[in-house]
Amino acid sequence: MNKTYAVPPPPPHNEGKTVAAWTLNLGLVLGGIIIAFGMVLGHMIAIAVGAVVMVVALIAGVVMSLAGLGQKRTKAQSL
Repeated sequence: MNKTYAVPPPPPHNEGKTVAAWTLNLGLVLGGIIIAFGMVLGHMIAIAVGAVVMVVALIAGVVMSLAGLGQKRTKAQSL
């Protein structure tokens, strides 16, 4: 009952620092800051704008990743 195991592929060298990841991260931070200011100042419009910024950043990050600007996928990750 000898089993052979394949060695997993090495991780990418970019360590997740891609254009898609930076766009997503900065958009979420900016949206969070806008929401925080809206909560402190009591402006519902600022809270809504911050939420919209966060949703747009999420969509942009996913689209950029699918367009090839994100982490490269291996066969093991695509399962």
